[in-house]
Amino acid sequence: MNNQEIQSLLLKYHNGDCTQEEIAKIHLWYDKLNEESLLTLDANEREQTEDRILGNIRTEINEEKLYQKILVKKWWRSGTTYASAAAVIIAIGCWVFLGKASSREVISQEKILVQAPAGQLITRVNNSDSTQKIRLEDGSTVTLSPRSRIMYPCTFAKDQRDVQLVGNAFFEITKNPDKPFFVYSGKLITRVLGTSFRIKTNAKDQALEVEVVTGKVSVFENNDSFAENTASPHSNGVILTPNQRVTYFPESRHLMTGLVVEPVKANVATDDLRPVFNNIGMGKIVEALHESYGIEIVFANDRIAECTFTGDMTDLSLYEKLDLICGSVGADYEVKGTRILINGRGCD
Repeated sequence: MNNQEIQSLLLKYHNGDCTQEEIAKIHLWYDKLNEESLLTLDANEREQTEDRILGNIRTEINEEKLYQKILVKKWWRSGTTYASAAAVIIAIGCWVFLGKASSREVISQEKILVQAPAGQLITRVNNSDSTQKIRLEDGSTVTLSPRSRIMYPCTFAKDQRDVQLVGNAFFEITKNPDKPFFVYSGKLITRVLGTSFRIKTNAKDQALEVEVVTGKVSVFENNDSFAENTASPHSNGVILTPNQRVTYFPESRHLMTGLVVEPVKANVATDDLRPVFNNIGMGKIVEALHESYGIEIVFANDRIAECTFTGDMTDLSLYEKLDLICGSVGADYEVKGTRILINGRGCD
């Protein structure tokens, strides 16, 4: 490789954009370079080089800027002394890059829970700035978010379908009652038959979130991810239906259920409401909203169901619809866990 190719390849590696073949090439090149370049140094130079490496690590200097700055100044200078020094600098830079990259390999630090024959386990990493859609062998699709990773077998087992996720992804699972679909993500397992849902990880506190769009999913703790003395005999778990979500906090092992921020229609075949209404009872409107969004909506006072609504709800979201109809009858609403409660005096 020439100088320009080396710089370009190292930059790709640092950004996480290298292919497996390019990564292998860097490792081989570094091993060869490390052996040959250090032979050109005397004992004093070796000691100075080692001190410089340790100093950089201890003070956590920005290695990328240091590497680029020294590389521009030193690489093109002539003479064997400069050439050997540049080689050592490249070796140091590559060594630091390799160390930093390996520290970011989260999946390698976790127990691999997906079983597959040798060479049949696929790992997909999204190093781009946009989502990537992955189609599995059963027809299911996974929309992988940037900086996320998924592992899955080329061919699923006969009795179940297993994948392992690090990061965020949206799943659209092909229904198969004979082969449930399992997603292992951190300390949670999500089990489905055929549905669409989203899994997210909070970067700050590592809280895991599962949001259901359609169908029904079971979310529970993965006891295998805990030490033997901390695992519970029975895993904590919840059942989620459309527009419901659960947030799991690993430190406290607490599961908190609620509704998604922006509910969407879970039953697209249902024409929940006409755009314009004239003297329609609140009870009928709430029943239609429940059928369309899959969210339980209840009245704190049964008399509210007797109230009627007249208005236009064209192109409004669920919460905008509730704002409009509740406001028209002097009522209000609040989200209580996975339900919506409508409060008010009601109508005579």
